[in-house]
Amino acid sequence: MEQAFIKALINAGVGSVFAVLMMIGLYRIARGLGGSFIEAQQRQAEALGAQAQAMGGLSSTVREFITADNSEHREMLVMLRFIAQQQKELEEVRIEHETRKKQAHPHCPARTA
Repeated sequence: MEQAFIKALINAGVGSVFAVLMMIGLYRIARGLGGSFIEAQQRQAEALGAQAQAMGGLSSTVREFITADNSEHREMLVMLRFIAQQQKELEEVRIEHETRKKQAHPHCPARTA
């Protein structure tokens, strides 16, 4: 059997032998690189999955921050409205006081001040 194989190689010629050896070498190189390439692709896929999870966490954190920020703004607006209402009422009391003071004491010197 070995003799038949060797005889077939000799009949095929030196170029064919080199071609077979080159194909065997390329196959081994491709097999080695292919395994490395697949491992690199798996690591990259895992990294992308971790990045996607991190982005999801970031999204929920930003959403929570915006929600908390909106509630703080609402509280500030309520307080500003309350303060504006109190100032308006105080101004009304001051105007009424001035009016009554003018009516009660028409010759009061504080009236001109």
